[in-house]
This record gives sequence, structure tokens and C-alpha cells, in this order.
Amino acid sequence: MSELLTTARPYAKALFKSAKEQGMIDEYFIMLKNLLAAVEDKNLTKILSNDSFDSNDKSNILTDVLKDNINESFIRFIKLLINNDRLDVINEIVSLYDYLLQEEKSQKTAIIETAFELSADQVKEIKSALEKRFDKKIEIKQNIDSELLAGAIVKVDDLVIDGSYKEQLRKLESQLI
Repeated sequence: MSELLTTARPYAKALFKSAKEQGMIDEYFIMLKNLLAAVEDKNLTKILSNDSFDSNDKSNILTDVLKDNINESFIRFIKLLINNDRLDVINEIVSLYDYLLQEEKSQKTAIIETAFELSADQVKEIKSALEKRFDKKIEIKQNIDSELLAGAIVKVDDLVIDGSYKEQLRKLESQLI
């Protein structure tokens, strides 16, 4: 995984720099996510992995699929990825670009996993505490996981705060054994 990130990093940084120079960082992120969706399509994956098509054919096919949602600069980016045989790291490029975008906007995304839907007040309270801790604007994404039983798991970047009942039971079990 780290090898893929290492390979993807220069592409993500170059794309972000280009997008920033054009004042289109949000638009490029949308283009990048559309590219990821296209590359993950099963039918398109078969075509892109077929050796009977050369890199120009693959570029043309991919740009035709995305033509309504990309600009000339992004077409060059697609051609670069295909010519360097780097479509396999597009997922990592999207993740790194998202990280750069959030850093630029001084924000972070927090993923909260809970057994039940949180109330608006609870989300607001968690958001406020995280914004204070990270000194950045926080976007909350909530996932429901009924296996947690109760409590919550909060993930921000590499930080994981596990306050789930399931984790508390696991800790209790390890203390008893």
C-alpha cells in the first residue's frame, strides 16, 4: 500500500498544483472522482486492461467517456497516467488529492461509526470538540454499524478514538484473562 502511495504522490501533487493555478481545485476533485468511477467500471476495466488497445486508444476511450466533465488540462493528465501505466494508483491519487484539498481549506473529515443515528445536537457537540482539538473545520460523516452495540468510533486521519461498547468489552475480557 505504501508503495502505491509513493507512486501516486507526485501525480496528486502535480494535479493539485495545476488545479490551484487554474483556481479549480474543487472542480478537479470532481473530475478525479469521475475518473475513478470510470476506471472502476467493470466493462471499461476490461477494455483498459486489453493489450490489443494501445495507450492512445485507451486515452481516447477514457476521455470520450468523461468528455462532458473534463477540460483539456485534465485530458493531458489522463494521457500521462495511461502512458506511464499508472491507472492502477488512481484510488491513491484521489485520496492524496482529497488530503491536499482539505489542507488547503484548513479542514478535516471525521468518520463517526455508531450503532444508532446520532441526534443533530450530538453531531454538533462532537464536531465542536474535534474542531477545537484540531484547530480546523471538521466535516462529519456518520456510518451506522449495528455490531458496535453502543458508543462510537471516531476516525480523523490516523487518529482513532474507540469509545464503542464492543471495545470496552474486549478490554474487560483481556483484563480478566
